[in-house]
Amino acid sequence: MSVSRYRIFVFVLACCLGLASCGNERLESTFQPTPSAFGQINSLVVVADSSTWKAGAGDSVAYFFEAPYILLPQPEPIFDVRFIEPSRIVAEPTWGQLRNYVVLADLSDTDSPTTQMVLQDLSDEKIQQVRSEGFGTAVAKNKWATGQQLVYILGKNHDELLTGMSNVYPGVVRRLQQSEDERMRVTTYFEGVNRRLGDTVQQLAGANLEIPGGYVRVPLDADSVVWLRKEVQGASLNIMVTKVPYRSQAQLSKEGLKEIRNRIGREYVSSTTNNTYMQINDTDLPLFTEATELNGTYAIEGRGIWEIENDFLAGPFVSYLLNDTTSNELVLVDGFVYAPGRKKRDLMEEVVQVIRTATVN
Repeated sequence: MSVSRYRIFVFVLACCLGLASCGNERLESTFQPTPSAFGQINSLVVVADSSTWKAGAGDSVAYFFEAPYILLPQPEPIFDVRFIEPSRIVAEPTWGQLRNYVVLADLSDTDSPTTQMVLQDLSDEKIQQVRSEGFGTAVAKNKWATGQQLVYILGKNHDELLTGMSNVYPGVVRRLQQSEDERMRVTTYFEGVNRRLGDTVQQLAGANLEIPGGYVRVPLDADSVVWLRKEVQGASLNIMVTKVPYRSQAQLSKEGLKEIRNRIGREYVSSTTNNTYMQINDTDLPLFTEATELNGTYAIEGRGIWEIENDFLAGPFVSYLLNDTTSNELVLVDGFVYAPGRKKRDLMEEVVQVIRTATVN
């Protein structure tokens, strides 16, 4: 087996073995719980009355908070959502010790358990504002346990609640994702940072990366390509970094990113089957790209699906093509996951945590 074309089968076998703003929000943080919140990353509990949920709120929640994560071979939601009524928390206190909650309240139903809870939690000023303006939001922390976050979405009646939710959900999603990003970063770097591997990436491929413990370098016969891999149960997390000379602005495009990534895949990644190599599959699912800025550097971000040509291996990837104007080079920082039979959203989020630390000189 050639080291210059490291076989993807090796890590497959190892796997088998081994709110920026919510609008009208007010911070309410007077709760003083004793237990610590727990729960899976990217999980969300929605607290509402059953009548509110069945009358359209459940469909709205599914549309806004269970939209597909971009981009995975099989659809997975951005959040794993569970619906409960307030009485469930009273009957089973464990339901009050999770991390992320969205509370939906129709204030016109003054006898509802959810409205009664909201009246106790929020100030009279906030309640009057919602009844006057028709809709509002609030944020609280640590109501039942330390380390949790609650976003209250309030309407003076049911229609105002649903209409308002459709307007503020992007901010709510951002707020929840920011807190989950912090948790994911802690998980990703719980073994610390491998500065030696980081120095290797910088010297060979021109990018500064915070490489978490657990990653190892895959041997390649290449002067400007670095492949890092981490094995977890049933999955392989991979990061590839390379640099190429900057020739024209046309390289900083979807086509430019695709060309560089496909070339690296063709040269260095294959399975044990003859005539196989990695490439982007943008036929079955699209390749999404957008111009962005990563740590102060202009970049093209790409998300899509990779596959092994002439074999049956595939998975998601995310790439950043950075414009290093100091060195007059383009640096591709790419993360991809292979996890047959496993959900991939959280694995991809861990990889994203690493590649988003990339900077260039």
